[in-house]
Amino acid sequence: MNELVLKTLVDDQDAQRILAAKAPGLRVESAKLRHHPFAGFIFEVPQLAGRSGQAHALVDYYSGKAFVCDPWQAEDAETDQVLDRVADPQWNTIDFDTARRRAKALLSTAALRRARLAWLGGVREKSSVAKVWKPNWMIEASLEKKSYRVMVDGLNGGYFIIGS
Repeated sequence: MNELVLKTLVDDQDAQRILAAKAPGLRVESAKLRHHPFAGFIFEVPQLAGRSGQAHALVDYYSGKAFVCDPWQAEDAETDQVLDRVADPQWNTIDFDTARRRAKALLSTAALRRARLAWLGGVREKSSVAKVWKPNWMIEASLEKKSYRVMVDGLNGGYFIIGS
């Protein structure tokens, strides 16, 4: 599979509620769904007692950051939606092989920490997706006469301020 669009699990109302809970008085002026490009990987990860588990990882093509995530839920293939895709900023971008190495290193480190001395090694890639479109909400808001741009993760509701 070369491309996958992840299902938006946190809608615009959820995103606004998450921010309002952290900053009472925050006024949301706009909420726009954007899709960011990631490389996606599924690995078999050895665990204790000879068992193995599956782990999913995403790597941001633009920042190079890798993270472990829940199993992917894809948008319905029949959905003919037009995605607002974030364009390549032409800085700090990585290629697919670099993304693969970062995902494997992240999962190897996580497995080693969990297993400690019982670690047998051997994180093995099971499958990959060259382009995973991850949903994020871009929120324009104000609080106490100051404007903010906040990105809210469309999968888990995590957020961070990207401008003020």
